[in-house]
Order: sequence, then structure tokens, then C-alpha cells
Amino acid sequence: MSSFEISKAKDGNDTLVYMNERKRYFLHSSYYPDKEAKEWVDTIEISDESILIIYGIGLGYHINYLLSRLSPNNRLILVEPSNEIFQFALNNGYYDRFKNRENLYFISEESEEKLNVILQSYIPWDNFENVIYKEFKQYPKVFNKYYEIFNKCLIETINSMRINRNTALYFAEQWQSNFMENLEYVFKSVPVKSFFGVFKNIPAVIVSAGPSLDKNIEQLKEAKGKCVIICVGTALKALLQKNIEPDFVVSIDGGEKNFEHFDGYKVKSPLVYDLTLYPKILKEYGGSFIIAEIASTYTKLLSDRLSLDFGKLSTGPSVANLSLDFAYMLGCNPIVFIGQDLAYLDNRTHASGTTYEKDRIKENSDEKEYIYVEGNFEEKVLTDRVLLSFKTWFENYIYGHPDRTYINATEGGALIKGTKIMRFKEVIELFMNREINVKNKIDSILKDGKIKLDKRQIDDFAKEFGDAIKKLEKIKNDCMRAAKLSKRMYNEYQKDVSADVSHIISILDKIDKRLKNSKDDFLYISSILNVVTTKVLKGFKPEKDETEKQKKLRIAMMSYTLYQGIYEAIEKSENGLEKLLIKMNNLNNEK
Repeated sequence: MSSFEISKAKDGNDTLVYMNERKRYFLHSSYYPDKEAKEWVDTIEISDESILIIYGIGLGYHINYLLSRLSPNNRLILVEPSNEIFQFALNNGYYDRFKNRENLYFISEESEEKLNVILQSYIPWDNFENVIYKEFKQYPKVFNKYYEIFNKCLIETINSMRINRNTALYFAEQWQSNFMENLEYVFKSVPVKSFFGVFKNIPAVIVSAGPSLDKNIEQLKEAKGKCVIICVGTALKALLQKNIEPDFVVSIDGGEKNFEHFDGYKVKSPLVYDLTLYPKILKEYGGSFIIAEIASTYTKLLSDRLSLDFGKLSTGPSVANLSLDFAYMLGCNPIVFIGQDLAYLDNRTHASGTTYEKDRIKENSDEKEYIYVEGNFEEKVLTDRVLLSFKTWFENYIYGHPDRTYINATEGGALIKGTKIMRFKEVIELFMNREINVKNKIDSILKDGKIKLDKRQIDDFAKEFGDAIKKLEKIKNDCMRAAKLSKRMYNEYQKDVSADVSHIISILDKIDKRLKNSKDDFLYISSILNVVTTKVLKGFKPEKDETEKQKKLRIAMMSYTLYQGIYEAIEKSENGLEKLLIKMNNLNNEK
């Protein structure tokens, strides 16, 4: 039996009636659905960058009106919680005016796990701030349960995007500098892809540094040699203090504080890293190196230029997220989490023995928003938005990789959907009852797998890199001139909004053309440039009812900020680029 019916409204148009528990809800007006749709659309403020998410499509009257107010740039994400209504309307011509539009996406009755994945793919990471979310009339009330799930997924998705972008911008300069410092270690490393599939169907334990690690760190000794132990850098000290040498250590954080997790310890385990890792860690690390293409565009840039394939790992907002993908790519099964609290047990942030063992949160602080979520063993546990973004990433990953068993043996903490909850003792008894020579397998790959390049490859790369440095010097001079011209244009507009600045615009056009033709040379400073472009894109939006003078002044200042920003980015990078070129030439001399 259908849950809805089509009837005629007073104006002769079709209208939609939804039946639920003997109640009837008109999802469009029973009198004037067309007029209602227009009035509803007129309340929405839309700019050229807007991404519209509409909760409730129904028969699509309001979407038809919405189309007339959109530019081709506007992305439109339409959510219909009833798949029955969606299929009927789609197959009976109600959506014909918009179903094939570019930049339009439908969502209908998806699971929570899939919603997270879908929203991440539909909302651009660099434009989430322009999302306009509108519910159509009675939809939130009629489809309340799905509405709550959708809202939760949308908030989590945008929260995760915000954290990732802020992290990238915060570390932009550091990452670029780290890449230049770390280049020489590439040639002392083994590509991570050499390990892919090596531990097929062998259990893996991912050791994170949450407070509950205290409860089962001793049991890890029983698991040693019967599984692959992957330790995030933060948990390393805690393990070493218990005389447990992990099989792999994973670290990617480019900040100086990351070194504290390694300071004072000589580690034998191989380190999985990306070129943006804090350089002192590589300089003082005692074990072997395994390089992976992770979050850094520089690693990919280098692998492309040298025709190398390091192997790629997916990363989320935390190193534990990355460790999960590493365990998966090793072929491990089951994959077991310990110390993965994603919550604050007794207001503690980390396990004993770690750098942050004494840190405590202030639950009632105004500085951070704390929230309660479902726990592994407790009904509710305290967490925050950042940890929640890690949790969402885990859940999405597990949903997208269903061919493994995921066990959360963290004895406390937040529930990760898709995992089985078990005590670590039970996991060891059930899955880790035979010796595996993990170390021998790893050593064998490390022994013969180091990256080797011939002199010609390094020569070619060094020449290309040297040419890029020279071109960047020319671009810097162009940008300095363009910034001065933009400032002059601003001053002209301030004196007279009708000032003739065509000669300035003509010169800027020529400079712009040269900048566009230098796209490849910018790759070496892309990290810092991201800060500049974000500042320009987000900081110069037109005000409502902007006058012609305000518009011209805004564009002139935006132009100045862009050119000045590029100029400063190149200037900041010059020293590092020159040092990198010297390192490459030295590498060749060592051949």
C-alpha cells in the first residue's frame, strides 16, 4: 500500500498527501502549491557561490522556481527522505525541468554511514562556508527521524571539512619547509607499497594513546609476535616504557610538538612517514624509514617528477585514521583498536607514559564545546567536535571497506559504528594464538627495498627544479609590480570612481597571463600559496547593496592582496628552495 496519494489542489495543480499512522499531511499546499513554492523560494538569499541543500523535494514545484534564481555555478543538493515519493515523482515527469541540470545531486533515503560519504563528495571542501540549508515546509516534522540523522551527518561533514582546512592553513608554511628539509630521507627509505598485502589475514593491533590504553597495555606483551602491532607516534613512549617494541610506528604531524613523542628514545621499529613530517624526528630516529604518499601534495609531486611510486595511504584528521588504512593495505584481518578512546575518560586526554599523560580537560570551559556520545561500555562518554571528526572518519572508512573484521578492544571510550566490541584479552585468545615471524618479514623487505635512482634521474629533476626557482624569481618581480599597480588603481578609484585605469588593467592582464602560464612552477610553493588564495577567496565577498565605488575598491584591494601575497610567499620560500637545490646536487655528487 502506498504511503502517499496525489490529489488536485484548488488551483488545479497536483498536490501531495503523505499518510503516516492514520494522519494525513499535505507536503504541498492543498490550495496553491505553485504560489506557495514561489513565496518559499523568494525568502532565500543566494549568491553566485551558494551551495543549496534542500530537505524535501516532493513534486518539485519549489525546485522549478529555484532554478530561475540560480547561476550555473550554484550547486544544488536535493534531499527526498521518502524513496517512494522520489521514485514516483522522478518517473512521472515531475522532476523533468531539473533532473538533468549540471551541478545537481539527489539524495534519497540513504543510511547514516552512506550519508556521511555522500555529503563529503557533494560538498566541496573549499566552499562549505557557502552552504545554504533549507527545509521545505512540513518535511522536518513529517520525516523527523531521517531529518535528525541528516542534520547530524551534515554537521559532522562540515565540521570535519573545517578542521581539515584549518589544519592545512595553519601548517602551510611548516609543511613546505619540512618537505624541503626532508627530501634527502627519500633516498634512505623503502616505499610503503612494498608492504602492501604482505600480512594478508594476519591480525593487526592499532595502538592509540587514549586514556584506556592503561587498561590493556600489559596484555599487548602477550600479543607481540602473534599479530602486527602498529603504534601511533603519540603512544610510542608508553609502549617503550613497558619494553614493547611495536612492529611499525606511524607519524605525520609536521609541528615541532610532535618531536616530544620521540625525544630521548632510540627506536628500532620502522617509521611510516610523509615528507611533511617534522624534520628533527627523521634526523634522530633510530629505525628504518618507510615513505608513503599521504596528505602532502609534495610527496606526490616528487614521485611524479622522479617517476617513482611510493604507494598511497588515505589519511583522515588523525594519525590513527591513517594507521587504519595502513593496516588495511598490509592485508591484515581482523584489525583491532586499543587506546582509541575518542573521548575523555575521567577528563583525561591521554594514557599514562605519553607526553600528555597529565593533561586534563575543563568540561565547563567556554573555550571548547564538549558533548556526550554513545560509549563502548558506558552509556555516554564525553568528547568534542575534533574527536568526533576522527570517529566519523573511522565509521566512513569501515563502511566503505566491509571486507575486513574491525574490533574495538578499547575498554572505554566512544562507540565506533561498524566495529565489534570485545575485551582485548578475548581478542588475544580468539585471534592471536600462533607465533608469526613479523620481524623477519619486515626486515627482509627493508633490506632490499630502498629507493634507488640513477644519476640521470636526479640530474633531470635538479635541472627542472633549478629552472623553476629562476622562474619564481621572475614571477616575484611581476607580482611586486602588479601589487603596486593595484594599489595605484585603488587610490585612483578613491579619488574618482570613474577614473580611467584601463592602462593599469592592460598591464595586469599581461602579468596574469604570465602567471597562468607558470602554473607548474607554483607547485613547489603550493602550500603557502593556499593561504594566500584562501584569504583572497574568503575575504573579499561583495556586501549586500554594494555601490559601484565600493565594488571597484573591493576588487582593487583584492587584486593587491593577491599579488602581494604571492610576492611574499615566494620571498619566504626562496631560502628553502635554494637549500633544496643544493641538497639535490649533493645527492648527485654522492653517486
